[in-house]
Amino acid sequence: MEQLIYTLLAYINNSLNKDINYYIAKSLLEHIHKIESFSLDSVAEACNVAPSTINRFCKRIGFKNFSNLRNSVAIPMGASFHENEDSELNTQMFFKQLNENIEMIDNIPTSQIDQLANQIKKSRRIVILGFEKHQVQAMELQKKLFLLGKLCECDTNLFKQIDALSSLSDEDMIITISIQGNILSNQLPIIGKIKAARGKKLLITFSSELGHLEIFHEILQCGKIENSSVDSYTLLRLFDVLINRYQRLL
Repeated sequence: MEQLIYTLLAYINNSLNKDINYYIAKSLLEHIHKIESFSLDSVAEACNVAPSTINRFCKRIGFKNFSNLRNSVAIPMGASFHENEDSELNTQMFFKQLNENIEMIDNIPTSQIDQLANQIKKSRRIVILGFEKHQVQAMELQKKLFLLGKLCECDTNLFKQIDALSSLSDEDMIITISIQGNILSNQLPIIGKIKAARGKKLLITFSSELGHLEIFHEILQCGKIENSSVDSYTLLRLFDVLINRYQRLL
């Protein structure tokens, strides 16, 4: 559900005109907790448009149709998009989780980091896919690489990210950030687009269950899935390590 919320918010935030699609996105957000129970006719009625207009909007933001969008609301792989509200992450637990993740990063072989840094250096074009709350960290990696002379692409809209994948070549690279792996559900359009795309493909995640995904050339686990509360800080540390090794190639 969170990815759909981010996608709809991004559509509204980037709309130059308040056209029919703007109001559909707004209506879907207003009814976000009912979408899973909506039929095509009922969501069309809620948005005050024809069912065909709903399906066209869904295609516009990267889904096959409303049914595909509705299915994406279901949380995949038994994971939760939300932190447990009953458990407070106190300072001691925060540092415990962060240190465990940092230890995992420290244990990544330097040769593996160097290989990724070299791939970044030689890639003609790089698309960084950051989803949900990790878009900020994706843009931070984009900024760090730009300051070292490597301009990467990092769109804030899911449907623009998807569009970018179709024009890649074997000389290009995709860096995908998906901490829990939710975005890689078969109910969402992104996994099929990544699979069909050309170029080298790197996945950065906390999930140890994604090793079966043969669409990625490299899967980098940089934290424990139970330590997802500190994922933002963990990613920044990983990027510092990667950038440090990248600088040595310049």
